[in-house]
Amino acid sequence: MNFIKPKFLLLITIILLTGRKNISGQQVKLSIDLVFCLDLSGSTNGLIDDVRDSFWDIINQNYSFRPQPELRIGVVAFSRPSFKRETGYVKILAPLSNYYEPVAYELSQLKPSIEKGDQLVGHALKAATLGMGWSKDEGTLKVIFLIGNGHVNLDGDKYKEAYAYASEKKIIVNTIYCKSSNYIEEISGWMEIAKQTRGEQFEMQVHKRNPLILTCKETDSLHQLGKKLIQTYIYYGKHGKEIYKMQEAIDKTALRGNEMTYQSRLFYKVSDLYQLKQGGWDLVDYLKTTNSDFQDLNPSWLPDSLQSYKPVSLHKLVMAKKDQRLKIISDIRALLKFDRQQIINKQIREKEYDKHPVTFDRIIISWLNRTAAARGIHTFVN
Repeated sequence: MNFIKPKFLLLITIILLTGRKNISGQQVKLSIDLVFCLDLSGSTNGLIDDVRDSFWDIINQNYSFRPQPELRIGVVAFSRPSFKRETGYVKILAPLSNYYEPVAYELSQLKPSIEKGDQLVGHALKAATLGMGWSKDEGTLKVIFLIGNGHVNLDGDKYKEAYAYASEKKIIVNTIYCKSSNYIEEISGWMEIAKQTRGEQFEMQVHKRNPLILTCKETDSLHQLGKKLIQTYIYYGKHGKEIYKMQEAIDKTALRGNEMTYQSRLFYKVSDLYQLKQGGWDLVDYLKTTNSDFQDLNPSWLPDSLQSYKPVSLHKLVMAKKDQRLKIISDIRALLKFDRQQIINKQIREKEYDKHPVTFDRIIISWLNRTAAARGIHTFVN
């Protein structure tokens, strides 16, 4: 089966070569491979917005755990006619990776809604099981969140073949049924998949949102700092401009989502998960990690406006950008406090959002919380 794969696969590989094997920089006791398998047919319109609006919250919650698990995320989408019949209407948006930018970018490029779509669950689950680059480490927790609705057997018994593959590979499949008028007819198949893979069955309401929890009220100041932050990045290399544009697109998508999404995105960008990890395409991080004098830098891989710069002049410019970035990050961190995640978690506990979660973000995060807690891992408390 030839699944469509993302054009940024090469970029992921390039950036991972810059030393991102353990992006947390600390001893890890738990590794999690998590794949979202998303039904993007007409009956789940709005699901993609729920996913991309919650993406950074999920990552930030994992970042708050101590000891911090290494989390790799991948995404498979299905049921879009544009994905073509020969693939089973399946597209691998991003294989498993702990470099989250290409994942977020591919999510940002999808139209939020369509009028129809064939839901071939078996094809989708097979792609999620066989096409994602799962860890070979037996200690890694491997989980697929299969999210959608419809009859799971529209492509015959392929769903059974797929969950048999998952079970053999010790991949848990948690199913999230997006509520529809055909619930009684459809739900048994989703429950079967979860049961056969030691997973859990959930139900969600698409586009249902809990009230936003904003830890920063100075939104205008935060937005200005966010714009200034991206301006401190100077791309270089064969794919540097593409990655820079990717960063801009992800920021704009977060801003269009809602204010909490934007704050979560910025919180991630100033965290240790992101900072000093962009040396494969950004001259400031490259300078910080190598202390290069730029004598061997290929000028043709710089922005047009900088290609005539001598190494000494370029070094001076990058040093200035480095100082600017440090100041901007400090200002953002003053607005988005280090204990932001604890504040959010406290309010969620008080409002009991996780008692019977029915929104995408709380289903995923509450499952992560319970899974981590069972292994002695909790959100850190100061």
